[in-house]
Formats: sequence, structure tokens, C-alpha cells
Amino acid sequence: MRHFRGFLWPVFFAGWICSAIGAIWQTQARSNDSALALTAATLLVASLAVSRYVLKLPFTAAPMMYLSLLGLFHLGLVVPWALGLYDIERIPWFVPRGLSEGLALIIYSILAFQLGLLAALGKEGYWKKSNITAFSNEDYTVFIAGNVLFLVGTIMFSIGLIHLDPVGYYRLTYSETFRLRAESDPRFFGTGIMISFIGLCMAVAGATRNQLRFVFVCAGFSFLTLFYLGFRGPALIAVLIVYAVAHKKGIRSPRWLPWTAAAILMVAIPVASVIREEPLNRRGFAASLHQISLLDGPAELGSALRPLVETTALIGPGNYRYGSTYLVAIKGILPNIALRWEAPDSESTDDLPPNHWITAVVDPWTHRNYGGIGFSGVAEPYMNFGVPGVVIYFLFLAFLLVRLEQVSIRSSYALAAWALIVGPLIVSSIRNDFSNVLRPVVWGLICLALVRAIGSLVGRASGRALHSNILEEERA
Repeated sequence: MRHFRGFLWPVFFAGWICSAIGAIWQTQARSNDSALALTAATLLVASLAVSRYVLKLPFTAAPMMYLSLLGLFHLGLVVPWALGLYDIERIPWFVPRGLSEGLALIIYSILAFQLGLLAALGKEGYWKKSNITAFSNEDYTVFIAGNVLFLVGTIMFSIGLIHLDPVGYYRLTYSETFRLRAESDPRFFGTGIMISFIGLCMAVAGATRNQLRFVFVCAGFSFLTLFYLGFRGPALIAVLIVYAVAHKKGIRSPRWLPWTAAAILMVAIPVASVIREEPLNRRGFAASLHQISLLDGPAELGSALRPLVETTALIGPGNYRYGSTYLVAIKGILPNIALRWEAPDSESTDDLPPNHWITAVVDPWTHRNYGGIGFSGVAEPYMNFGVPGVVIYFLFLAFLLVRLEQVSIRSSYALAAWALIVGPLIVSSIRNDFSNVLRPVVWGLICLALVRAIGSLVGRASGRALHSNILEEERA
């Protein structure tokens, strides 16, 4: 196997170099949109191959998950269109022109990310850098605290959902949920989802092999509930992180399981987009199957291309934000603890977080009706600092994710921190802005630090009590 890998890695590396050179040439030559989309897809596949077979990164490593989802959520629609496999009439917003600047930014982000991985790992690759066998992966305190937080978050979410419409909550549609969240106090609703995720991350990081079965049940319950309600992003990310952490702890699944799950999700995602606009108590999956195409799943996931293209059309050298969107994200970390809740009221559109800003500008009707078109992890660094911002951001992000991989194996606390950071980062890459990263990361790490502090205090108190008992026995 080593000889096989030693023979193949120069081939993969040479293929990536050729793809990178071709991609840069295509962006400078201003090729047509379909050619640029296929170039980006080729570069993505080559980058994944190099990361897997040259750098030896497993698919559950944070850089691999991030790169895979970055490509899927930005190219999932445009590549089938470029190949002539998908009827774009099914996507009302899609216009098959003016995509070149957005596609060029995707290419730059993939190139910068891959260069960052190559620089961070070098020839030694992931396994030697990680020293993966040297860590303890069980901690009862972390496991119990995680389960408590998951239970608290689930209760908060349930109370928040019912509070949106105490009389008819069981008849709510997905759109009505957003409308009611904007018009009433939604703090338990959103905070409940965040705390449940924090709890799952901690529980799976501290669990023993036997305790993992219980965590899988909790993760499955959370996934089915959120997915049925229409909140597909939080549901999918939570399950993905639980699976990745379990894999780091040595749990192996059959090779066919991830591919089967992915195939099922490609059908379930567009089905869920149909049924979530039906009342909760009258949703049926069977009727929705007749309304979808086999490629609707990747096409819908690929809708992160829209806010990226819209942002490049609206933002240029004269009106970069120079980091102001990150300041908005920092301000959003603090919870709203007012006794009487009031919806935030921005003085201007420019003061909104990027995902709300882009919706307000390009789709005012959707914004007025509390909807959104999402955002893009590529668009925000461009929005702040242009093309150099994209390149620097993805270079730094690659180094950060590699470093997280290397420290995640040290203890259950480090593994939990890995999950708490990587989960929101992945969300930001696909459909959200940085304001959706900082808040769960900061509060997750605060919860983890409190658990560690309390565990240390209890341990010291127990140690002192044991020492006192031993001294008393010796005196007796």
C-alpha cells in the first residue's frame, strides 16, 4: 500500500499543478461561464485528490470537510448546468451569465486553501504531523456535561417553538416560523439549537465506545426533528460533526454507509424544501417525490453561488467594507437579555449582517417577509478586502484547520473544542456569514471552559477529602 501511494502521489500532485495553472489562465482569459465552472470543478477534484493521497488527510479531517462542502455549495448547481445535465428553469433566480467574477473567486479560494494545506503539512503529511495515537479520548465529566446541555437546549428549543404560536404551533410552516421569530421573542428558539449543538459536541468528545451509542441516538433525534421542521443546515452539520468526532475516536463504519447516506440526502434535501412549506401536522414525503429531479439536491445546495455573484456585482474597490462585517459579528456575540425583547433595528441597510444585507438589496420582498437567500464564505472576505482578502483568508483558514487537527487529539477537551469550532466554520463556508460563526464558537468554548474549571475544582476537593481521610486513618 505504501508503494502504491508512493507511486501515485507525484501523479496527483502533477495533476493539481496542471489544474492550478489552467485555472489561473482561464480566470485571466475571461473564459465563458460554463468553461470557468468546469475549470473550478476540475481544480476542486484535483485538490481533494492531493489532500487525500499526497497529504493523507482523511475525509473526516476538518480541511477535507471544509473543502468538499465549499465546492458542493458553490458549484453544485453551475457544474450540472455547464455539462447540460440540469434544467435551469427549475431554479427561478439562476441567470446563466455574469458568473465569471464569482467563479474566479471560487477558484482563488480553492487555490489559496490548497496552498495553505501544502505549506502547513508539507511532505510529512497528516499522520506524522498529528501523532494520532497519543491521546485519551474519554472523559466522564465532558460526557455528562454535554448531555445536560443537549437536554437543556432541546427543552429551550421546544418551548421556543411552542411560544411562537401557542395555539397553532403544530400547523406552522417553515416561512411562518421565520415570520413569527421576527415578530415575537425568539431567544429560546435560536439559543436552544445552539446549546443543543454545543451539548452534542461535548458529549461525543467525552463518550466511551459504549456511551457513543447514546450520543448517536441523541444526534439522530436532533437530526430528524430539525430536518422535519425544515432547518436542514443545523441538522446536517450536527450529524456530520458527531460522525467525524466518532471517527477520530476510532469508530469505523462500513465503507458503503457514508455514500449511501449522501445519496439519500441528495433526495431528502429537495423533498424537505417542498414539504417544509406545508403545515407541520400535514407533511407527506411521498407526494413531494413527484416534484423533484435527481439533480435538485446538488442544485439547491449550490445556491450559495447566488449571493457570491450578487456581492461581486454590488461591491468593488470603491466600497469595500474593510472588516466592518466582522465587527458586526463581534457585536452579535452578546446575548439579548432585555426583560422585554425587541427586534434589532438597523439605521441603514449597510449596518445589517451580510446575509441580511444581500437579501435586502437584491430581493427586498423576501427581506420584508423575513426570508433570506443566505450568504457565502467566499463572498464575505471579498466584501471586506477584495481578491487579496479572499486569498489571505483561505490561506489563514487552511493553517488554522490544520492546527486544530493537530491539537484535537490531545484530550477530550481538545476534541470538543475542535468540534465546537469546526462546525460553525463549515456553516460559514456554505450558506452564512461570520456572525453565524463567532457566537456559537465563543459560547461553546465558554461552556467547555466552565466544565473544565468545575471539573478541576471538584477533582481537587475530592483529592483533599481523600488525603484528609488517609491522614485520619493513619492517626487512628
